[in-house]
Amino acid sequence: MPVTLDWLGCATFRLTIDDLVLFLDAYIDRVPLAPPVGLSAAEVDRADYVLVGHAHFDHVAGAETIAVNTGARVIGSNETARVLREAGVPAAQLLPSQGGERHRLADGVTV
Repeated sequence: MPVTLDWLGCATFRLTIDDLVLFLDAYIDRVPLAPPVGLSAAEVDRADYVLVGHAHFDHVAGAETIAVNTGARVIGSNETARVLREAGVPAAQLLPSQGGERHRLADGVTV
């Protein structure tokens, strides 16, 4: 099972496990003075899930773009789901979590 972890600035990582692509937070498009990370949220062409730590801008911003463009499902708090729903992400792609749940993402991959 090949695993790759790419750091994309701040607290954002892209984790690839076999063919499964996860984003841990989504704040790729940072403030203009921050050095670029070589990828923008709009350029993400593949994502299966986005896991958002909490609904502060430096974690959730960009998740709406990634979710809408790729069809990725987003796992996060109720507040994260509300913010993303208001930003145009279809409710079917949102998995609000209270804490303590387990989500099976693929064979052998549970969060």
